[in-house]
Amino acid sequence: MITERQRQILNLIVSLYSRDHTPIGSKALLDSIHASSATIRNDMKVLEELGFIQKEHTSSGRIPSILGYKYFVDNVLTLEEFSQNDLFQIMKAFDGEFYRLSDLFETASRTLSSLTGLTSFVLNIPQREQQLISFELVMLDSHSVLAVVTLATGEVRTNQFIMPKSMTEADLQVFSDVVKERLVGKKVIDIHYSLRTEIPQVVQQYFKVVNDVLQLFDTVFSDLFNDKLISSGRQNIFDYTTENLSELYKMLSDDTRMVHEIRQATDNDEMRSVEFKKKDFLENLTIISQKFIIPYRGLGTLTVIGPVEMDYQRILSILDLVAKVLTMKLSDYYRYLDGNHYEIRK
Repeated sequence: MITERQRQILNLIVSLYSRDHTPIGSKALLDSIHASSATIRNDMKVLEELGFIQKEHTSSGRIPSILGYKYFVDNVLTLEEFSQNDLFQIMKAFDGEFYRLSDLFETASRTLSSLTGLTSFVLNIPQREQQLISFELVMLDSHSVLAVVTLATGEVRTNQFIMPKSMTEADLQVFSDVVKERLVGKKVIDIHYSLRTEIPQVVQQYFKVVNDVLQLFDTVFSDLFNDKLISSGRQNIFDYTTENLSELYKMLSDDTRMVHEIRQATDNDEMRSVEFKKKDFLENLTIISQKFIIPYRGLGTLTVIGPVEMDYQRILSILDLVAKVLTMKLSDYYRYLDGNHYEIRK
């Protein structure tokens, strides 16, 4: 589509503009491109006609367009190029032992936000694919009970509730037995189906006040069907845009909506996704996602949101490094978890 020299010129314009944020003229490229100023100008004119670069106001220089950034990410960028300092900071952040999955994900999120200055998110494997492997009820006092749900990825969710007046402690034990017999071992998507079909019939066999027990099932498992979103630097996004602030604030304040945006952008077989100008209120922003391996469980997702004019070479390299180190630490974590140790969130 473009010549090798034009490719080099586009690469330089993207790199220089990401560093200095000033329009790039042909003279700025002379030291790196072995051609005359006139030849470089002609190549820049071709790149502009193709929509890869554009003029900014009345300046004679050029800046990358969204199409130019997309071409750079898809055809030019190499992740082998990364800063030794970035690698050091990432390794330092993950140094030590981790005994809770949430601590690993929070470390990944904080590290991404700290190194990039962008808004960052971490997602576990899709919640519908999670498997329930353990369920326990803990009496806190004569009325309060804590439900502890453990998923196969090691994620633990707790839910405190008040025992219905119509139920005794013996009824509560039967409730727990039903969950362990009918729901433990199933995927979340199948649990959702069972609660609407199989469980109501089972409850009628064991309990007198059916409605209270069914309501208790809804209460205990209400949080199970929602993806848990870990984030850092949500406010950072407002440093890069002054438009559609109300819509952006609504989206960033709504975890369910944010999860939907990320899942929609990564709903394919690609390990990496770069979304430019996804919606009107994200017009000047880019959503970059990198999947990471959760050993023997599936794929998690790292995501950052920042300005279109970001340093894609560095940002994508950082995402790639964090994904690799996170997978390495997860391997250690699962060796611990699979040794019959389970985290309890306090």
